[in-house]
Amino acid sequence: MARYWTWIAAMAGVALLGSRLVRWIAFSMLPQAPPDRYHGFIVGLSLPIPVVQVAPHWYAIIAMWFIFVALAICGWQAARAVAGWQRETILPVYAGYLIVAVALTFFSVTLSIDGYYYVFFGRLLGVYGINPYVLVSPITINDGTFAQEFPLLHNPPFPDPYGPGFTLLAGLVGKLESGASLWAQLWTWRCMSVTACVLILGAIARIVKRIAPHERARRVAILAFHPLTLYESAAGGHNDFLMVAAAAWSYALVDELPLIAGLLLGAAIAIKYFAALLLPFIAVRAARKNVLAAVIVVVLAILVPLLCFHPFAFGTVGQATMAKVGSSLSMSLNWLLALPLFALKASDRVVRSVQLTIVAVFALVTLTAIVRYTRTFCNPELFRSITALLWSLPAMHPWYAAWLAPVCAARGAWASYAWWFSALSLLIYTHEAVLPTPFNHAIFVVLTVALLIVPIAIARVGSRRGMPVFGRADMTGEEGTRA
Repeated sequence: MARYWTWIAAMAGVALLGSRLVRWIAFSMLPQAPPDRYHGFIVGLSLPIPVVQVAPHWYAIIAMWFIFVALAICGWQAARAVAGWQRETILPVYAGYLIVAVALTFFSVTLSIDGYYYVFFGRLLGVYGINPYVLVSPITINDGTFAQEFPLLHNPPFPDPYGPGFTLLAGLVGKLESGASLWAQLWTWRCMSVTACVLILGAIARIVKRIAPHERARRVAILAFHPLTLYESAAGGHNDFLMVAAAAWSYALVDELPLIAGLLLGAAIAIKYFAALLLPFIAVRAARKNVLAAVIVVVLAILVPLLCFHPFAFGTVGQATMAKVGSSLSMSLNWLLALPLFALKASDRVVRSVQLTIVAVFALVTLTAIVRYTRTFCNPELFRSITALLWSLPAMHPWYAAWLAPVCAARGAWASYAWWFSALSLLIYTHEAVLPTPFNHAIFVVLTVALLIVPIAIARVGSRRGMPVFGRADMTGEEGTRA
């Protein structure tokens, strides 16, 4: 146990020292940032939690990568230490995660502006009662928080692209924190994401409850101390963890409590629409009990987001927002395939046809996975569908990998793939961290190819050589099931 806590202390140390290092590096680049070219970088550093984006040099993102590597090494060693426990308890895993995560909630910079949007949408709705889905004219409210945010978000900011359940939650948080500082409001979202991550760990522990306690603790530790889990939940504070928490518990409870599972899945969909991917799998699993259970799951999963949308007017403006999100290409398979078309100055229709082809492939993979799942109830079919969704996105962001990260707690090739895909997704911050130039653009391409290919290669080589890192059981918790 002493070895385990030593690695926990090491991760907390990496979090605290890394925070100071990256902040120092980021501000040291200010003299090399002419305002006419690096206005966004300068504005980002002026905020309560500085945003490090479109920097003039690679120094800050390289430092972040070293921090991620250090967290990965320490986290893996902590998970190995868990495997040697003799006691039948998982509580130290939760405690260890919370120690490191709380340290990371005080990380002095951020690589994403999403938290500032969360605060803006929540304050706009909760304090002023304005619909954040329809923002077509500048906000004229005299609000100190808005005044701090608008240089970064512009005015009017980008309309709310999230689900109505998240927007209602953000409005409640905004109302409760109407008098809080911007830093405190941002820190609240980091804490909420950490709380959601603890719930995810609890759901995974329940899903694999049939295996030996020490092995269950080890699997949960692999997820808890993954560098993407640690950084994105605590320092990134992304709402994806809220979605995944609700979805994971829906899957964990569907066999015994289909009504609760339906409500949770509806909540997940209401936070981010991508969670709808789980609906057919959870409905099929509920149907094993009886058809009525499956009907209850489907009805509730659809009804909850619809009810959440009731207070809002979506309209053509909201539809345009979703269309813009869906057409933004960056560091993804879509983006890679579109690059030669852009070079040839192909029409938008041709580029769009490539996107639609990728979506069609995703739909085919998912449909096949659902059909096979109805026969086998084998969790890798679900893993395959989530992976296909990530591959089909027009723009890949590191926090999207949180959707697949729980698969790290499985065993076999899929667990290896999920671990490496989630870890290498942190490379995608490159696109936001430095200003795009022809040289940087080439690196973006190389890193995107690495994200798509390297995890597959590692998973395949590991499975062929019988590497014992993850073993041969899936997340059902039943040893010997197909991985």
